[in-house]
Amino acid sequence: MTDPVPPGAAPVAWNPTLRRFVVSGHAEVVAVLQDPATYSSAVAPPVPPADQPLLADFAAWSARWLFFLDPPEHTTRRAPVARALNPRSVGFLAEPVLELARSLAADLRGPQFDLLADFAHPLAARVVAGLLVAPGPPTEAFLARARVLEHADAYARDPAARRAGLEAIAAATAALRSSVDEAPVPAALRAVWGDSDWVRAHSLMLVFAGVETTQNLIVNTLHALLTRGLWGPSLPVAGAVEEGARLVPPVLGVLRRTTRAVVLGGVALPEGADLVAMTAAANRDQVRFADPDRFDASRSPNPHLSYGLGRHYCPGAELTRLTARAALTALLDALPQLELAEDDPPWRDHDPIIHAPKRLLGRLPHGAARV
Repeated sequence: MTDPVPPGAAPVAWNPTLRRFVVSGHAEVVAVLQDPATYSSAVAPPVPPADQPLLADFAAWSARWLFFLDPPEHTTRRAPVARALNPRSVGFLAEPVLELARSLAADLRGPQFDLLADFAHPLAARVVAGLLVAPGPPTEAFLARARVLEHADAYARDPAARRAGLEAIAAATAALRSSVDEAPVPAALRAVWGDSDWVRAHSLMLVFAGVETTQNLIVNTLHALLTRGLWGPSLPVAGAVEEGARLVPPVLGVLRRTTRAVVLGGVALPEGADLVAMTAAANRDQVRFADPDRFDASRSPNPHLSYGLGRHYCPGAELTRLTARAALTALLDALPQLELAEDDPPWRDHDPIIHAPKRLLGRLPHGAARV
C-alpha cells in the first residue's frame, strides 16, 4: 500500500490527494491530541447522498460516537464507556478469550489457512459479541453481520461487496434499535443514560472499533513477525503486541479540524483547516524512537500513539491488548513453525488511514507437525 507520509516528509504539510494537512511528527501529533479546544474531533465523515435513505439511523448515531465528540460532551459520554471497558471490567475475560483463541487455532487445518478470516476475525467478533449482545440467536446474528462488514470493507471497491456492507450496517443499526438485552456493555451504559439512543450509538461504535481494529492489529502483527523471522517460542507476547501497535497499527491516523488560526510545526493553519494526525508516522519518528523501523518486542519505553492520548485515549485499549495477546499465545502454542503462504498479501486500498491485509494465508513447513 502507498505510504501517505513518505520518508523525510515535513512534520506538518498540505496533502493535495487527501485535501487536508497531514501531521506526522511525534511532537506535533501529541500537540494535536492534547489540545481538543484547538483541534476539534467533530468531523464525522458524511454519508454519501445516495446512501442516506439506507443509513439515516447510522448517520445519526455515528455522529454521537466518542471519536467525533469534543469536551464537555465527550468527557460526559466517555466516562461510563471507559468504566465498562477498563482493565478491571474486562480482566475476567483473559482465560475465556485465551480458550477461544486456542479452539480457533486448533481448527486451522489444511495445506494453508487464512489467519484473518479463519482466526483473527472470529476471535475479535466473538469477544465483542459477548459484551454487546445476548447469547444464542442474537450472538449468531451479530457474527453473521460482522462477517459481512469485514468482507465488504476489505473489498470496498467492489460494488456488490460495498452494497452488502451497507446493508449489514443498516441491519446492525436496526438490530440495536430494537434490542433490550442486558449484555454487559449496554447494561452498564443504560444504568447511566437510561434506555436511549446514546446507549445504542455507543454499542454500534464498539461493533466497528472493537472488531475491525482488533482483528487487524492481530494480522498486522503476525505479518510483521513472520516476514522478519521473529516468530518462535521465545517471543515476548505482551511486548510483541505493543510493538505491533506501534509499528504496524490498523489505524494510521485520526481526523481533526482547527477551531482557530494556529501555528503547528512552523506551519500556519487557518481556522477551519482539516487535518489528519498521522499517529502511525509519529510512531516512527526517529526523534522519539531509536531505530524506529525495527520491530523490537522488548522496546521499553514504547510511547506510541496508536491508542490515542489524553482525553481521546481509546477506552477499549485493554480489551484489544488482551485479545491480541491471547491470539499470539494460542498460535505460538499450536503452530510454533507457522509461516506465511504468500509473502505479499493484498492490502486494503480504499481508505488512506486503514492499514490491513485482505487476507493473510499461513501454513506449516512441509513435514512439520502441529503441537
